[in-house]
Amino acid sequence: MSRLRQLRLDHLRNLAATTLELHPRCTLISGKNGSGKTALLEGIYLLGRGKSFRENQTRHLIAHDQPYLRLIARIEKNGETHLLGIEKSTREHRLRLDGQNLKNLAALAALTPVQIINSDNFALIDQGPEHRRRYLDYGLYYHDPAFLPAWQRYNYALKNRNAALRQNWRAADLAPWNRLLGESGEQIDAQRRAYLAKLEETLNTYHAELGGFDRIQLHYQRGWTADQPLAALLDANNERDVLLKHTRDGIHRADIRYLAGGRDIAHHYSRGQQKTLVCALILAQTRLIAADSGTAPIILIDDIAAELDHTRQQKLLHFLAASDSQLYITHIDGGLELPPALADHQRLHIDAGNIQEKKIWMMS
Repeated sequence: MSRLRQLRLDHLRNLAATTLELHPRCTLISGKNGSGKTALLEGIYLLGRGKSFRENQTRHLIAHDQPYLRLIARIEKNGETHLLGIEKSTREHRLRLDGQNLKNLAALAALTPVQIINSDNFALIDQGPEHRRRYLDYGLYYHDPAFLPAWQRYNYALKNRNAALRQNWRAADLAPWNRLLGESGEQIDAQRRAYLAKLEETLNTYHAELGGFDRIQLHYQRGWTADQPLAALLDANNERDVLLKHTRDGIHRADIRYLAGGRDIAHHYSRGQQKTLVCALILAQTRLIAADSGTAPIILIDDIAAELDHTRQQKLLHFLAASDSQLYITHIDGGLELPPALADHQRLHIDAGNIQEKKIWMMS
């Protein structure tokens, strides 16, 4: 079990510098549009992913006229307390966990898995395959410990093969990279298929309970033709790839399509039906991460009322309440009906970047 219990914010977007004591179960965050609600979720997301869910350029995360942003979090996990610090400037990023510098983001993911439900989740359906690969591989990181080393080997080989292609290397010199790409790519392909089989089963449970009528099939396209091994295909296409200056075939080109009755959901589901599906996708992956890692992810829900009618809102909240996840839910001023299981919670109100707590929580 992982819980964010305290968060210090400095220079994050429009939010005033503050230290928050956080409820171990559920926090409701209210305020007008533009007040800073999503920025607070962004800060929590940074703790688990090391990056924003809505911005690639660090300079846009940092408050105006400030040189950096800083987050300091106290996190409780399995009876132990950890202190996590993140500092980002336009020139460098610094991560520290319990006084030690971190060189990569894997330790953040292991300490604090984080999931978000927001309008950006539609990218899982109607935007490019990189969004679906990122979603797939995030869950696979927790599902199979052998995935991350294989993924690192594959990307190392891909980077080097692409560099060699740009320099017009001969086929014989490309062969070692082809073999490494083939071995690691085939391994990741098998890992992805095994994970998707479990994900599809769990997905359909949530989809039906949230009001979806169709059974969903996850159609995986692995990124190269299925009739030969990847290494052999790369060998056969060396000349073509030299002309293209990049590697055309491999798991970096994989995609997932969501089908219902053989039809692609991206073209046949309404926006409301798609919202039900993306909620089910996040809930299903959250459940698998909790089972695989022993740690229920923190779940962030940004503007829960957007494109979900009241009935589906309540069904979603019911599933969230039944999970072991710590919840952060934003909503526009006007109130939100919580199920009885979340009666004990914390309320924060944000007005022009200033965060105020409304004391109603009973747990310690």
